[in-house]
Amino acid sequence: MRAFFETIGVFLLTMSLSAPAIAEGPEGFDAIYDEPTKVNLGGRPVIADIAYYVNKEAAEDGDLQLALVTDVTKFITETERDLKNWVATRQDRCGERWSAGDPVIAFPPGAIQFSLELNIELWNCGWNGRGEPSRLAREGGKVEVILQPYVKDGKLQAYLEEFSIDEQTGVSKYLPLEYVIRRVMTNELYKLNQNPKFYRAPTPLLEENFVYESIEAEETATGRVIITARYKAEGTTAALDRVVENTRDTGITQKPREKN
Repeated sequence: MRAFFETIGVFLLTMSLSAPAIAEGPEGFDAIYDEPTKVNLGGRPVIADIAYYVNKEAAEDGDLQLALVTDVTKFITETERDLKNWVATRQDRCGERWSAGDPVIAFPPGAIQFSLELNIELWNCGWNGRGEPSRLAREGGKVEVILQPYVKDGKLQAYLEEFSIDEQTGVSKYLPLEYVIRRVMTNELYKLNQNPKFYRAPTPLLEENFVYESIEAEETATGRVIITARYKAEGTTAALDRVVENTRDTGITQKPREKN
């Protein structure tokens, strides 16, 4: 499930999208930037409206508090498609063959939830792998997963809060569905949390030593999904000016900015 969790990693970074940042910033914060912005995270370049809000009073005392607010509604649809496409690639001639219905991504308070109808077949090609494939087992069920993003020591992380399978069919000793899915998710979540491109603040915030403070999603009454990621650093207000200038000039990315 590596490709999907890389996509989720980009999603939790809040920025690969193309809809406007329609929400206000946190109380006591003022806007310093709200423009169409070049964004390239996870190899998916887009133009996105990104808004920065800062606590100007705290900034005068060297306490830099910055909130990035943006709308990820369109990106949810793209992520659902990525998940379905990833499942479709799991087609081993002698091994596991996966198929799925349409995924759904939702936002319970403080978390991200995805669900899908999933089927997995186990095929065998004999003791030496040279025989004609024969199906040993078929498993299916409705998979529900809740991921909880959190911040630890300034690093964005995620853990598996809840995992369940309902409407299960074809239970067998060869292919226990819960074991297969949990094994894949646990492995990919571990690799995701160890990946600097996921856990650290993006450029140009990283250049000014910003780290994550919190991240949360809100679904509006009209079905829009707004993400607010808050960052913190120590420094002068000149650092905020540089963040704005560099965002306007070279955009937002996980790669270090090339300096002239």
